Amino acid sequence: MKAWHELYPKDTMPSEAEIEDYLGKKAALLWQEMLKRSKDTWKAKSKLTYSVCSGKPGWNLKLQKSGKSLGTLYPEPGSFSVFLVIPFQCDDAMQSALPELSPAIAQKYTQAEDFMKIGKWIMFQISSRKELEDFFRICELKLAG
Repeated sequence: MKAWHELYPKDTMPSEAEIEDYLGKKAALLWQEMLKRSKDTWKAKSKLTYSVCSGKPGWNLKLQKSGKSLGTLYPEPGSFSVFLVIPFQCDDAMQSALPELSPAIAQKYTQAEDFMKIGKWIMFQISSRKELEDFFRICELKLAG
C-alpha cells in the first residue's frame, strides 16, 4: 500500500470516504466515533489540513474547541495516530489520571518532552476502544484545565 502522502498529495484532498477506506473497517469505526463524540460532547470543530512535517507528512485532521487544540489526527492503515500537547497547568490532573489510562499511554506522558515551553507533547496510535477512551479522557482534562 502506498504511503498516505503519496496517495493524497497536497493538491488532492481526500474525502471522508477515502480516509475511512485507508483506515480500514475497524479503525474507520473508531474514527467515526471520535468525530461524532467530539462534536456532540464538546461541539468540537474539525479541519483537514496538509502538513509537510517530515515525521508525518500529508493530510491530517485538527480538532479544536473554542480555539483550543484537542489534537491532530493522522490516518494510518488499521489505525490513526493522535498528536496532543498537554499544557503544563494540566499536569496535576494528568498525574492523577495516569492510573486510569492504558499503561503505554501513561508511560508516554511520564516520558513526554516539553513542547515549545507550553506543555508536554505525546503521540499515540488509536486502534482500540481503550485507546480512544484514553484520548477522550486526556481531552477532558485539557478542556477542564
